[in-house]
Amino acid sequence: MKQVNSTALRPGSSFLLLSSLILASLPVQSEDSVELPRVEVTSGGVAENSYIPLEKEPKVGKMSVPIEDSPYSIAVIDQSFIQDTGAKTIQDALLYTSGVYSGAYGLDTRVDAANIRGISPSLYLDGLRQLYGSYNSVRTNPYALESIEVLKGPSSVLYGQGELGGIVNSVSKLPKDEQQGEIWAQYGSFNRKQLAFDVTGPATEDGKLLYRVVGLQRDSETQVDHVDDDGFFISPSFTWRPSDDTSFTVLFNRQQNSGQVSAQFLPQSVTLDSGVLGRVSSDTFVGEPGWDRYDRDKTEITLMLDHNLNDAWKFSSVARYTESKTATREHWARVGATVSPTGDITRSIYMADKETRIFNIDTRLEGLFDIGVTKHNVLIGIDHQDALWEEDNYISASNGGTSINLYNPVYGNLNTAALANPSDRPDNQIRQTGFYIADHMEIGPVVLSAALRRDWAKNTLLAVSGPNTKSDEKETTGRAGIMYRFDNGFSPYASYAEAFTMNLGTDGTAAANTLDPTTGVQREYGFKYLSEDKTLAITAAYFDITQNKRIKQGSTPGGVSQTGATIDGWELQVNKRWNKYETQFSYTDMNADDAETGERLAFVAEKVASWWNKYYFDTNWRVGAGVRYIGTNVGSGGAPEVPSVTLYDAMIGYSYKNWDLSLDAKNLSDNEYIAWCRAEGFDCGFGERRNVTANVRYHF
Repeated sequence: MKQVNSTALRPGSSFLLLSSLILASLPVQSEDSVELPRVEVTSGGVAENSYIPLEKEPKVGKMSVPIEDSPYSIAVIDQSFIQDTGAKTIQDALLYTSGVYSGAYGLDTRVDAANIRGISPSLYLDGLRQLYGSYNSVRTNPYALESIEVLKGPSSVLYGQGELGGIVNSVSKLPKDEQQGEIWAQYGSFNRKQLAFDVTGPATEDGKLLYRVVGLQRDSETQVDHVDDDGFFISPSFTWRPSDDTSFTVLFNRQQNSGQVSAQFLPQSVTLDSGVLGRVSSDTFVGEPGWDRYDRDKTEITLMLDHNLNDAWKFSSVARYTESKTATREHWARVGATVSPTGDITRSIYMADKETRIFNIDTRLEGLFDIGVTKHNVLIGIDHQDALWEEDNYISASNGGTSINLYNPVYGNLNTAALANPSDRPDNQIRQTGFYIADHMEIGPVVLSAALRRDWAKNTLLAVSGPNTKSDEKETTGRAGIMYRFDNGFSPYASYAEAFTMNLGTDGTAAANTLDPTTGVQREYGFKYLSEDKTLAITAAYFDITQNKRIKQGSTPGGVSQTGATIDGWELQVNKRWNKYETQFSYTDMNADDAETGERLAFVAEKVASWWNKYYFDTNWRVGAGVRYIGTNVGSGGAPEVPSVTLYDAMIGYSYKNWDLSLDAKNLSDNEYIAWCRAEGFDCGFGERRNVTANVRYHF
């Protein structure tokens, strides 16, 4: 694999040129021709942009089943909530969702770190698995998304590979029938500068060809010195509808991020503990400016086909091909090393170039029919996943870097000798094919939902020299749920589900062993309530999870092992709207333990609560405020205990004609807190400091 060229990851000129061409082609409108969507309140007090889903048939999951009629826990975060809370990443967007502990590793420029019911979720995009392995792809920008779906509990029966806690499925922005668009400019903390646009509408007079172009460019520093988080993406899509029954969409995505890794793996003695010289600051950088970098590049194309065979049966297929590359150059404070009385510590040095090629396809047939008194929604499908992970130019020296002072770092002392002999690492390939069938059956007020899946999977370690290592897996998984819908909107339910997930990557040892599949079961009991006027929605669930071959982080970054886990707990989410005021409350309480040792699972906050509020004034002003409580979590082995923290967020906005102005803030009180620690006496990481952004949007 070739090394990624860092200078090629700043394509600002091409982005601005394309933006100018698109904007120049738009029709000029008078200032009175269009107004921003205001909150329209009906006689029942429901606003059009309510956080409570108002559509009877929301497009969530693979089956056309309304959320309130599904005996499984589902949450949807749409663009209005993403904008209201100022979410800059998928990790941010999940902060107010019940059952989810988001930001488990604090500020992170690498991945969207979250736990659903104590388990790191699989990430999907448009129903296809998106992320395989680590340090080898670009995180999706939430501006490219229409919504984010959180399907709690095992969904691998329908999605192929999904963790026991649940999956996060992002839904891309696709072409719309009506001409519309916006330009968005943002400036904020850490010299964040961002420009974006989103334009869609019919490309032909007959409306059979639709288009959409979404683009964004960002130039930003972070709370860590010498760590940038620059980004760019352009995402054009076209939908062709040759008839009322057939729709074909092609979505292209080109994305590049450049910067450095924000995680510095600073010692517990000077972060969680006070240290001889006091705690170090969250802006401490232990790398080498000009050498440390984490550059990411991704190109992907997605094809979607929907065809109505008749009034009862529909055929759908989604296929995506992705190529991604990363170049990582990184120092960190050597894990487990002792800080000297003067504040010096030795550094680890790491270098790797990775490339991932992924082909996914999912094809399914959905039918609606009645048999006697029963109504059926049947889904029959087959999917295939082929992911290849390559890694070369590899150096990992735990004490190969020179020392640095944590309180007064002096840069420019790079140990080039440690970089003299990079190696090629074994490649890893996963191929999986699955066949699934599901039936959502209704008998009056009773809902019976069941699904069954059979998987054939291969995990191959392609050795640099010598024979390859291959494991063949065959697994049958299923799920079943039952719900009773009372006339007053109260619907209790119970469900049982199994999960099966192949794990790409190795255990991080010199032997580079393949990882076993992760499996397990979940039992869930809960209820859903939706008032007749749709102004109150309540979901509550108790869950009991047994997980096998869970991925467990090792004592060094990148090192992993596998163990079991037992998790049980409950979650609650309440959404309520009174005229122009809307509130959303969530709470999660669980016990998450290692099945072998009985110790608490590392990096999991067992108690999480959040409360977000929004109010619209008659004067076009709106305000929002939220509070988030994150309970204690522990490192591997059950120690150390990381203290709980309470954080505050806020938003204020004003709309006038085509313009919308807003200001949002996360961690308003600028609490400098520790988010996680690896194990007793090892390293820890800081949470995100106060981050304020100002936004100007022009709608047309």
